[in-house]
Amino acid sequence: IGIILLGMGVGALGITYHQPVVALLGLTGAVLHALNHALFKSLLFLGAGAVVRATGTRAIDQLGGVGRRMPLTAAAFLLGSVAIVGLPPLNGFVSEWIVFQALLRSGQETTALRVASVVATGLALIGGLALACFTKVDGVVFLGQARSAAGAQATERGPVSLVPMLALAAACLAIGVFPAFAVAPAGAVGLSVIEATSSPGAALADVTGALPSLTLLALALSVLSAALWVARDHLRSGLSAVYASTWGCAGGPLTARMQYTASSYAAPLLNSFGPLAGIRSQANSSAFHSHPVDLVLDGFVTPTMRRLGRIAQGARLVQAGRLRWYLVYVILTLLALLLYVGHSRGGR
Repeated sequence: IGIILLGMGVGALGITYHQPVVALLGLTGAVLHALNHALFKSLLFLGAGAVVRATGTRAIDQLGGVGRRMPLTAAAFLLGSVAIVGLPPLNGFVSEWIVFQALLRSGQETTALRVASVVATGLALIGGLALACFTKVDGVVFLGQARSAAGAQATERGPVSLVPMLALAAACLAIGVFPAFAVAPAGAVGLSVIEATSSPGAALADVTGALPSLTLLALALSVLSAALWVARDHLRSGLSAVYASTWGCAGGPLTARMQYTASSYAAPLLNSFGPLAGIRSQANSSAFHSHPVDLVLDGFVTPTMRRLGRIAQGARLVQAGRLRWYLVYVILTLLALLLYVGHSRGGR
């Protein structure tokens, strides 16, 4: 949603400063990312729902190894994760690339519009944080060993669950490989917005001119990934598997408890933000536990509401529900008004 708003914002600035190319790039990126967001976010929700229904839990630290028992769901969720992070050859990369182009083009202007180019660093930071987030989710949920019976008993949910996920994954891949089919309609929407205030000219052609390069990049990455997968299977087919105990630093056999959890995976990144990360830790001689807190809700809103509640509880004494006290309040108010009127007249 933030990326969509960034595109809309730089598009509006382009209209304000009469820069049609920047305006069209920003609005086209916003419209296209709204479409892409509908595709890959729906895919991720369906994938998460399939895992929840198959395992009966929403706690990702109780899962693990689900990809072996739900391979199609894992593959679809992986495609959705790559798309939402904004990596090629999927659709999220195309719309984010267009928004990046709008921000970078704004830096070439001589007006105050060039300040908008600074936001490109924020967009890059968003991509990096999204990458950390979804590698954590994919790794903890679908890879490794099962951490509980819920994860060990997971199975695919059937065609009713799989077909929509695979269709959305195919749509994400199609827009990533052939972006012109989606960019042209999105550009037409942006063009209809800026036509009333400026003369775009060849701005739409400027947007679509680089799309063949994106298609080649997406196709090259797809072919390379498929070739590496085939080569891996070919090399493994001629080898016989040998199973042996894993050396564990003189410890016992490896267990699911030795794997990364969601918290331990994210700890190096979150620790760099210090107290602003919103992570609270509790440690003793036998255990270490960390949990997230909402800095706004837990740090400000909830304490403020508790204080207001105590003040309101104390103020209830004023509303005792007895008539004689209300008459006292009225008399005191009238006396205060009379004193005020008398004092103001005496001062004149």
